Amino acid sequence: MYFLKRQESNTAIVTESKMGSHYNWLPTCNLCRPDQRSCSMASRESSASKNAITIDHLSLACHHVEEMMAAGITENMAIRTLELFIDVYANLHMGGSATPHHVDQVELWSIKARKLRDALPDAKPRDYFRVEHGTPQRGFARKVLELYRKGKLAARTMDKLVERDYKLAVITLDEDKILNKIARSKMFDTPEERWASAGIRF
Repeated sequence: MYFLKRQESNTAIVTESKMGSHYNWLPTCNLCRPDQRSCSMASRESSASKNAITIDHLSLACHHVEEMMAAGITENMAIRTLELFIDVYANLHMGGSATPHHVDQVELWSIKARKLRDALPDAKPRDYFRVEHGTPQRGFARKVLELYRKGKLAARTMDKLVERDYKLAVITLDEDKILNKIARSKMFDTPEERWASAGIRF
């Protein structure tokens, strides 16, 4: 189970299990209580996208993963909501939108993808291209889970992770097949290193 706990200027999502209580502190202003949204932070949130994901939401999704896996659900199933939340959070932070990715929304294209686009300007994107996550979504979600478990999931740490590891690129379907064979499950230090391992050039 989880509940909110107040201490001075912080709010914590407290999760309880057989292993004890886990505190994940979330910063708020001194005037806020869990049942009030009259401060400047609430005002900023109200002007954001209705689909915007907050650190609070990510924390709850991380807690959901742990509860599901403790109940015997596989990671593959339990982590999917967290992956979706992270994708929306990261895309908005990097200046994108909360809607599903489309090739027209991505600036970085591989050399082969650009040549194919120029040769077939009227081609349906889904038949030729793929929007590729430089850091696979599963691996990225595990990094966020690690921050949560250490009690370090906050706007500063999350934004730093996003700015370092969250990169999108448009590649061809053939490049995608090669990438899946070579680097589907292997983790790399940077997205650029992963793409280079599959011979994808930009």
